Amino acid sequence: MGRSLERPYDFAVIVCREFDFEASHQLPNHPGRCRRLHGHGYHLRVACEAPVEASTGNALDFGDLKQVVRERVLDVLDHTHLNDLLPLPSAENICAWIWERLSAARLPRLELPLPLLEITLWESPGCFVVYRGPGPEPRST
Repeated sequence: MGRSLERPYDFAVIVCREFDFEASHQLPNHPGRCRRLHGHGYHLRVACEAPVEASTGNALDFGDLKQVVRERVLDVLDHTHLNDLLPLPSAENICAWIWERLSAARLPRLELPLPLLEITLWESPGCFVVYRGPGPEPRST
């Protein structure tokens, strides 16, 4: 049975917005080519989960999400050398850094925390990392 649009909205949705930025990095401990200086055209997806507001029919304003990601992430990372910000800027560590920046953000106008669900970062087509926030302690090597 389908959902009636006449009744109040009482469900949550996942709202996503995608972004692109350019940056260089090198991974000094990498056994292969990534040890050398190189760059990527990164593609970032930010996913948030929020309830649909009955008064607006929306869960999260796409413009608000864009503003937060632009100010807290893109303006900092775009056209930079990532090693200047992170000692080991792997896609995994970049995702964790982005999560930290966004999890501390407040939505404009609402002054509510950004309801992050996951961050997906592509280094190149077909090569990406999905991060869903801090988890268990890393395994020792």
